[in-house]
Amino acid sequence: MGARRLRRASAGLLAATLAIAVVSITAVGSLWLSLAGIRRDPTLLPPDRPAPSSSGAVNLLLIGSDSHQPGGAASVLMLAHVDAAGRNVHLISLPCDLLVGGSDRLGGLYLQGGSAAVVVAVQQLLGITVDHVALTWLPGMSRLIDLVGGIPVDNPIAATTGRFAFPRGAITLSGEEALAFVRSDVAGAHDLDRAESQRLVLQGLVSRLLTSNALVNPGVVKAVLDQLATEVVVDSDLDARRMVELFFALRTRSGARYLQAIKLPTGTRGALPTGEAYVAPDQQRVTTLGRAIASDTLPEWERKR
Repeated sequence: MGARRLRRASAGLLAATLAIAVVSITAVGSLWLSLAGIRRDPTLLPPDRPAPSSSGAVNLLLIGSDSHQPGGAASVLMLAHVDAAGRNVHLISLPCDLLVGGSDRLGGLYLQGGSAAVVVAVQQLLGITVDHVALTWLPGMSRLIDLVGGIPVDNPIAATTGRFAFPRGAITLSGEEALAFVRSDVAGAHDLDRAESQRLVLQGLVSRLLTSNALVNPGVVKAVLDQLATEVVVDSDLDARRMVELFFALRTRSGARYLQAIKLPTGTRGALPTGEAYVAPDQQRVTTLGRAIASDTLPEWERKR
């Protein structure tokens, strides 16, 4: 009887193990299909690029647009630098009105030549290689923000927009609140402009994607990936395998204290012959920043500045 019960128990344990394995494989397969469903566009990167950094770090250009259609204006431009160890993420904010090449604004280049033209300009400006590009439709991020439990924003200016009030300081925004936050109109010269509010929301979303406890739930992860598939387009080199590698490296090694925001050093302001306002880069400080990105030494650069 004892041997028979042992065999039955062993058979039951084997069946349970096989069932768990089947469910796990099914879940992984479902997540992989969601990743593969994210749209990829071979034109987001220029055909000729410098060689990737020998340090193993990754530079990803994030472009936020107000329009879901090709040819829309870029309202947010950011460079995400992931260090070779996968522990530190720096988000470098690039002004859309930044003067590049002596006669163009960075946002204007996007309208003229798409993300590939912006990649070329950023590479020349900083002396780096941009490895990947992600284009997102900012108004469509509401559901994604709710899926990750809201986003943190350090609001520099107290404001009221419609029925929403945004106090100054650290706040957490739901998806609906985030949309109101980025759509607020400029009421005065010292108010937070729309581009800056969108930058803060995108920065908060990146932070939450790296740290949210909700993303330990496979169901939530799948919902997030399915939502990304409708709101994000990436370059063809950023395939599903590479996305998994980056995501798990950052989720298991990173944390909120490792996400740092940097504003590109800028100098004088002026206007183009067309009347469009621009801000010039502080070339000396930008060159120093570019060297730190290229050599994967941004923490040291931060301590010295």
